[in-house]
Amino acid sequence: MHLLPKDALIMAPMVDLSHVAYRQLIRSMGGCDLFYSEMLNSRIVPVESPQTSIYLKWAVKDDLIFQLLGNEPGRMEEAASRLDTYEPWGVDINMGCWLNKVTVHGWGAALMKDMEHARAVLAAVRKSVKNRPVSVKIRIGYTPDKGYLLDFASMIQEGGADFIVLHARTVPEGMNRKARWEYIAVLKDHLSIPVVGNGDVRTPEDAVSMMRQTGCDGVMIGRQAVIQPWIFRDIKALMAGNPISEKPDLEGVILNLLDLLTRYFPPDVALKRFKTAVFWLGGNLTFGHHLSKETGRARDAAQAHEIIRSCFEKGIS
Repeated sequence: MHLLPKDALIMAPMVDLSHVAYRQLIRSMGGCDLFYSEMLNSRIVPVESPQTSIYLKWAVKDDLIFQLLGNEPGRMEEAASRLDTYEPWGVDINMGCWLNKVTVHGWGAALMKDMEHARAVLAAVRKSVKNRPVSVKIRIGYTPDKGYLLDFASMIQEGGADFIVLHARTVPEGMNRKARWEYIAVLKDHLSIPVVGNGDVRTPEDAVSMMRQTGCDGVMIGRQAVIQPWIFRDIKALMAGNPISEKPDLEGVILNLLDLLTRYFPPDVALKRFKTAVFWLGGNLTFGHHLSKETGRARDAAQAHEIIRSCFEKGIS
């Protein structure tokens, strides 16, 4: 059984973003301790093949956690069993996704409404995954009720989870409110299993502050790791007392991602995911909006490559 690395740095699960190409890009820039997959539908996993699925793709799996989505214990057990055969670092249960298209099915954060049902889902996954870590990613809940959060987290601990990830916002808040780091601290004080904090880490200093303020055992980063794939490198430098390196050449970063996407995905999927990524990576540039808009017009990867080159040559602001 693996142990969560000390002061773990983790890339969050994100639809169309935490895929094999982005993981490889981040690894090329110093990497992080663990990566989460995109959320995997428990109804589909048992019939998916890594050879054909765009979601079950990996280049490295000894630092990869598969995140499983669903609310039917039988299906979750079957899907977790299948994922276990691929020998990832661990398996996570999504009890934190707040999007309506997920919660309307009773998946994700909707499981936080029914503690006993959530307990049954965890028991089913734990039954299938015996020799590697099982984690659960949650939110504060539907209201900022610390008592309910602690009761729910205690259930997760008692159910055999090896660690818990808390996105420190409520479900209705989505991504719209400042993350409540104090809830991470309360959870850390309450549990004996490790607690990973998630929410509003935008700089290396934020990551260090979250650990110091909350005592959490690790930091998970989502959007900022997409915008700045080198952020984990910089956090490691700061934690070690070393100077932070200069930002990498962003044109090279973007074109490297395009190459990785075309290596791992069919052309249409690669192009779609590249356009999604450029929207986020463009946040580093004064001409990022123009870059994203122009890339959105690309009909294939070759044209996207030329658009990127042209935009950087002109440096349009």
